[in-house]
Formats: sequence, structure tokens, C-alpha cells
Amino acid sequence: MYKTNKLTIVKNIKKFMALLLAVIVCMSAFSFNMVAEASQPKVMVVDYQIVQKEIFSGQAFDLKVTIKNTGSRYVDNLKISVTSDTGDIVPAEGAGNGFLDELPNGEESTFTFKLRAADGLAEKSYKLSVVNEYDDIWGNPYSATDVIYLPVKLAQRASLTDLYVADDAVLGDSVEIVGSVNNLGAGMLYNVKAKLQSSYMEEIETYIGNIESGKSGSIDILTNAVATTAASGDMSKVIVTYEDKEGNETMIEGNFKATVESPVYDNVEKIKDSTKSSGKKVLYSVIAVVIVIALLCICAIRKHRRKKEILDEF
Repeated sequence: MYKTNKLTIVKNIKKFMALLLAVIVCMSAFSFNMVAEASQPKVMVVDYQIVQKEIFSGQAFDLKVTIKNTGSRYVDNLKISVTSDTGDIVPAEGAGNGFLDELPNGEESTFTFKLRAADGLAEKSYKLSVVNEYDDIWGNPYSATDVIYLPVKLAQRASLTDLYVADDAVLGDSVEIVGSVNNLGAGMLYNVKAKLQSSYMEEIETYIGNIESGKSGSIDILTNAVATTAASGDMSKVIVTYEDKEGNETMIEGNFKATVESPVYDNVEKIKDSTKSSGKKVLYSVIAVVIVIALLCICAIRKHRRKKEILDEF
């Protein structure tokens, strides 16, 4: 009887040990799965935005970056950094870092960085790395890097100078308007055009072309005077348009003053009378000359006959 109870106890202990071992194995497998799951980077960039809409070489701008914890566990001690390997885009304030104590799973957080595009950059897109460093629930460190591209533009600035009309015009005359478009910015001015806007001259548009930084393009508009100006003189304008690399259009304008007068038709009758009088004078002069010539001829003939008569008498 005692031996039987002892055997039963031993068997129960063995069963308990086997069950305990199975539980330990299951817990180990579950723990391994959790560690394996947590070992994968779960924080990533889901959106970014340039606050000023455009980035210009040599100028500062604000960049908003939104990250999201896409894992099933929260993360701790999150640090986000923005860096440029070539130094084309650098922090304008601080070190270009952001910090967050905790980011629960499925939630987002937005950071704003004040950055600056370096001087002398070409007009193109530049790479910026966004690095997320964080810890899992066991304090294990992880890192994930996303790459974004920021388009940098060259600032455009133009002026319109030396706008004038050479002479006052008479109704129906051709009129020439000249001037200069000056590129004062760092970027190219694309598809530059100049259009005349006037109430007394035919409105004409002329194509100038592209103007490089630091150079000027010439405005030369040849038009016609189609109406007379008021006594005080009416203002006209030249509207200049140019585009950036994406085709966005900018407009500048300049005013000028010109006078268009009516043709002079005063004293027309006097001119006619004067013309008739002059014609009569010319006619009388011709008749007088003819008469004088005829008299001279008669006198010559008579003199010749008289001379012949005297010779015949001898």
C-alpha cells in the first residue's frame, strides 16, 4: 500500500514537471515572438510639408515632418533628426533635432524644423535624410531612416526701365516704344513678353525670350496711333510677364506718356487761293516772256531788212 502511494506520488511529480516544462517552453516561444516583433523598425515618415511652399537658395524655410508609430507597441525616447550629407540644407536654428518621450502605437506626431538652403545652389531637388531613433518596451534601441527630396529654386526679381516714346505722334503715324527688362535675381527669367496697353495706340505684344541673371532684354514695340490723346495727355503702360522653371507667371508694368495729335488742316482755303494766285503769276510771267521774245524777233527782222535795203541802194 505504501509502495503504491509512493509510485503514484512519483508519477504525479513527473506529470507536474512535464507540464511545468511545457509552460516554460510556451512562455519562451511567446517571449521570442514578442522580441522578434519589437525588433522591426516601426516608426516612419508619413508626410512632410514646406510651410513657405517654396525653397530659395540662400534663404531660410520651415519644414514640417510627420512620423507615425505603425507597430503594435509604443516606443520610448524617440529622437528625430534631419541631415544633409552634402551640407546643401542646414539647420537655421538649433541642431535639427526633435525629441518625444513616448509615441503610442498607431499615433502620429509632427515636428517643425527651421532650415536654410545654402547659397549658390543650383535649381534642382536636394536629398534630406530623416532619422528616427527610439527604444522598445525593453529598452532595446532601434533606428529607421527615411529620405525626402526638397526642390530648391533660385529667386527671380526683375525691373522695367528706360521706357519711353521717341517723339510725339500724329494720328495714323507709326509709333515706337522702347525700354529694358532687367534680371536682378539669381534665377533665369523664362519666356519674357512685353505687351502695350493703351487707349490711343494699337495694342501689340512682343516676345523677348529668356533673360539670364544679371542681364537685360530689350523692349521694342512698333505700333500705330489710332486715336488722339486728351489735352492733359493719357497714360499708357507696358506689361511685362515672365515665368519660372515650372511655368508660374509673374507680371510687372511700367507707365509712360505720349501725345497723339490730329493732322493740321487749318487755312486750307487760303492755301488753295495762294496756289491759284501763284499759278496765275506764273502764267502771266510766261506770257510776258513770250511777248518780249516776239518783240525782239520782230526788231531783229526789221533791222535785218533795213540793212539789206541800204546795201541795195549802193
